[in-house]
Amino acid sequence: MFGDVLFTSRPVVLSDSGYDLASQFIYWRTFTADQLRHGHLPLWNPHVYCGMPYLGWAQTAVLYPTNWLDLVLPLPRSINLGIALHVFLAGLFTYLWGLRRGLHPVAAVVAGALFMFSGSYFLHVYAGHLSLLYAIAWTPLVFASVDEWIRTRTWAWILVGMAAITMQIFAGDFQACFYTAVAAGLLMLFGLIGSRHRTTVLLGFLGMYAGAAALGAVQLLTSLQAASESIRAGGVTYNFASMVSFAPENLLTLLAPGFFGNGIGAPYWGRWYRWEMCLFVGVSGLALAVYGAACGKRELRRGLIPLLAIMLVLALGANTPLFKLLYRWVPGFDRFRANAKFVIEASLFMVMLAGAGLDRLLTNPKGNKWLALGLFVAGIIILCAGLQLRSATLAPEPANWWSRTMQAVHATQELYLPAASFADPTFVRQAGEFASRCLFVAAAEFLVLSGLVLLAGASRWIVYMVALMAIAEVFVFGRTSLATFDLAYTETPKLKAFLDQRPGDYRIFYQRIPNVAMWLGKEDVWGYAPLTLKRYTEFMAFTQGQPPEGANQYVTFSRFHPLYAMLRWRYAFLANKDGDRVVTADATMPHLQLVQKYNVISGRDQILQAMDSPSFDPRQQVILETEPNPAPQTFAEKGTVTLIDSSANQLTVEADLPHPAILLITDAHSDGWRVRPLDGSVQHTYDVLPANYVLRAIPLSQGHHHIRIEYAPIGFRAGTWISIMSLAGFVFATVLYVRRGRLQPRSVLVP
Repeated sequence: MFGDVLFTSRPVVLSDSGYDLASQFIYWRTFTADQLRHGHLPLWNPHVYCGMPYLGWAQTAVLYPTNWLDLVLPLPRSINLGIALHVFLAGLFTYLWGLRRGLHPVAAVVAGALFMFSGSYFLHVYAGHLSLLYAIAWTPLVFASVDEWIRTRTWAWILVGMAAITMQIFAGDFQACFYTAVAAGLLMLFGLIGSRHRTTVLLGFLGMYAGAAALGAVQLLTSLQAASESIRAGGVTYNFASMVSFAPENLLTLLAPGFFGNGIGAPYWGRWYRWEMCLFVGVSGLALAVYGAACGKRELRRGLIPLLAIMLVLALGANTPLFKLLYRWVPGFDRFRANAKFVIEASLFMVMLAGAGLDRLLTNPKGNKWLALGLFVAGIIILCAGLQLRSATLAPEPANWWSRTMQAVHATQELYLPAASFADPTFVRQAGEFASRCLFVAAAEFLVLSGLVLLAGASRWIVYMVALMAIAEVFVFGRTSLATFDLAYTETPKLKAFLDQRPGDYRIFYQRIPNVAMWLGKEDVWGYAPLTLKRYTEFMAFTQGQPPEGANQYVTFSRFHPLYAMLRWRYAFLANKDGDRVVTADATMPHLQLVQKYNVISGRDQILQAMDSPSFDPRQQVILETEPNPAPQTFAEKGTVTLIDSSANQLTVEADLPHPAILLITDAHSDGWRVRPLDGSVQHTYDVLPANYVLRAIPLSQGHHHIRIEYAPIGFRAGTWISIMSLAGFVFATVLYVRRGRLQPRSVLVP
């Protein structure tokens, strides 16, 4: 699957260049590796958004072990190897879960292959969703641990489950962690039915997650603190949470994954994103899943059918009335969008049912004439549907019913294809032709499969051919959905040359590639990230004439605002067809500045209105939200301040003041910043206050100051100790369990 990118000297990277890996993860991984090589754990990112939490934005996955390959391998090779490894792990853990459930080894292999190359999981390679790919790879191991704990109540499975969940936490996709927890909890509840040890099972499950939370506390607590200051603090709006709900019509992707276009040979014209809307596990996989649900051994399909149904309902999100109740009353559902991601768990349960179906064929290959007939009839029906659609698109004008179908999809306003495409008869015809070809392929697969099932009683090898066909289907699907881009795509030599010729401590706004400042070692006033600091985002929305209330990371920039001087914003590079148009600011403020005049104003709207007044000059005065201690005094001589040293997480500053003043730092404020006095400082304690709503202010007394301003949030400090102590306990428990297992007396046969 990945041989051409794993064994090449070219700097190609898996994923499409228009999505998250090229615009986000490339720069994060480069920054992380550079910081770790210099012996720094990056808690803060100074390069985008005038500074923002870094480790606390969990998707950076700073602490995820496989990302440390970046320290020893070229970045493209490290990323490609990480993707390949986790796709393999997703299959391997599904295989192991299938074995523990009692599947025939061949059926377990097929289940693993179906999941690792399924549309719901594998298409995220195309989208470059590294944190999701990595986190989901551990999901089947979590399910296997829950299943085995219920079945055997062996404490080893609690430890295995803890480890798998902890890896999910460090992988950084908390939405994947939450959805896995929902599915695992339901799996546990179904397992309690008929159990005589319900209390033990429940406590063990809770202990599994509590232990994982303790092991991952350094990431969890740091992220929770950062999230409390982000645009998602207090939850997201219902409209945002309901975005990217699974479209019911996309159930057709169970049969034809390219029915709505494949995004490569034909534009995707369905709702939202294709990688969130594809349920494909192969036609053979679907047929085997239906057969397994109906005829599989009871112990193999235990709980899977209702769990599959529940996951599909949850994936439908706002398309069902249930979602409003979940959003309002169930914690977690108000924190994320893209409920469609529940199709990943649905696919996992579906492939286990497919394994149960193949297991049934392997153990009872004869007497399946009714199954063969059902597959044949399904193939004929789908063939007729394909012919009908084909004839509707061969006419000079596409048939009204097909045009209305496409218009109905467009009317949802939940898609990203331009409206003009749906009014273009040529596009409508081509979309129909491509969809009909997809139906023909599905029909052919059903017909071939029906023949194989009919002949299965003659030879066991025929059943192995069914297994091979199921794997081949999803393999070909996965292979044809891959995309790569050259690492050079993310480089900007002209921008680098421009900035190198103009050294200085200032910020830019680069519209074409928002995070490129991280690559160049420069600083940008904006960027691209799923989370941003709430104060900063509200301020930027306000300066662009947009309401700060409910502002999110999608702020549209159309003008320079005078207040941008306090952000050190000097150049704006605006993309157009001829390249980049450069706009230069009239003036910018320095990184550090001593201010003596201040006003105390509380309330976001009041502060922003005061700053927007023509009488407000950020060079001469600062707006605080509490009284400073010590309070500054107005004199002609302000004193001096010097930046001695700086890194991602800290600034070292010296200042000499004849009178008290406020040190204004033109970087974004966050609650995690604190001041540590160094030798020679006249002041013993310092406060870091929000200034001008988005910046940092430190009240300084008269005299000499030698201070280190560092980002060390309490969540990180507390989480580090909890994780260290929990890891020691985990290792001790593992060693103790292994030793006890070795010391157990072995049974012997006595004649």
